[in-house]
Amino acid sequence: MAALALYSLLASNRGSLFTVYFALFLVTEKGASLPFALAVLSIAYVGASLLFPVMGRWSDRVGRRKPFVVASEGLALPFLLAVPFMPGYWAAGLVFIAAEWILSLGSPAINAYVIDSTLRGTRGRWYGLLGATNSLGAAIGFPIAGFLIGVYGFNALFLVAGTVMVLAFLTVLLLLPDIRAPVAPPSRPLREMRSLGVFSFAVSVRAIGWGAVVSFYGAFAFLLGASAFDISLIALSGWAVGALISVPAGRLVDRLGEIRAMLLGALVSLGAMFIFLFTTFWPELFPAQIVYRVGFAFMNPAMLAWVGNLAPEGRRAEYLGFFSMVNSTMWSSGPLVGALVLASGGPQSLFLMATLATVVSVVAIPVLYRSEIFRPGRGSARPDPPASTT
Repeated sequence: MAALALYSLLASNRGSLFTVYFALFLVTEKGASLPFALAVLSIAYVGASLLFPVMGRWSDRVGRRKPFVVASEGLALPFLLAVPFMPGYWAAGLVFIAAEWILSLGSPAINAYVIDSTLRGTRGRWYGLLGATNSLGAAIGFPIAGFLIGVYGFNALFLVAGTVMVLAFLTVLLLLPDIRAPVAPPSRPLREMRSLGVFSFAVSVRAIGWGAVVSFYGAFAFLLGASAFDISLIALSGWAVGALISVPAGRLVDRLGEIRAMLLGALVSLGAMFIFLFTTFWPELFPAQIVYRVGFAFMNPAMLAWVGNLAPEGRRAEYLGFFSMVNSTMWSSGPLVGALVLASGGPQSLFLMATLATVVSVVAIPVLYRSEIFRPGRGSARPDPPASTT
């Protein structure tokens, strides 16, 4: 788990930096419109999300995790490094989309790696650890990226991301143990995943709003007068709090049970959306970002642990890939939905849409899982053995 935590720390720089800064890169360096830039983010992330179940099932059929992570990092690197050299925003956007689709190869394998290596009833804390290192990596990367962007322009974003990607590739290649998971059984009817589908859609509706806000708040701060370095400080505040709270939040997920922790995280995130909704001065984005990251620190490990516990042995990456497809597709459609709402009604309409999407999940969780919320005790702690390593 130490190698996986280090990989999470490094890889988080790439994803978080592009989510906040890539739209501004296309606008300032390539001449794209803001709605076009947000649409590129949606296409890149939605396309990658749709590949998650396929990649997860492939990993299950092979019974391996490490080769998928190594391949995703190694193959995506040259594409991302080529983006700033592309002529015009269309070419830059298409190469970025290709890189994100290649990176989808490793995501289900990483999530399944945690399930394969840990016991039921402890997975919240381990996903919390990865959340902490993810936040810490972003917290370290944003000030560096913000400084370099302020001095050299948004092209410097790819220097930072490329360096981090090389380190991430070397980490998984040299340090990550090779998990030997049980090989997946023959294909089963999709109706067996019905409960997973209901859960995935119920908790993921709020991700439409979150995806719109996370991809837009950097540009929103810029419009309100913030500099690139100011934007990095806003992001840093949230990621720093996320790094501090993720491990205790993950432990609390194990104590409360996954569904209760999810509801708590959704309610906290709803509070963040209200702050975004009424923001008129860019420093107000500091508390909004902090509260959002607190909510995410509860939601993310709770969701992944719930799906991991639900998945049959030999189908863990497939189940986690299916959940990630739904969750990430909802999140990834956020920039596109946000771009349409932004074009028609302005920033406050985007934040109102995000607030309403969060409300839907806040209501759906107790409606569908009332028995889990109100029953005594916590989620099941029945152990299942971890997979072997080589």
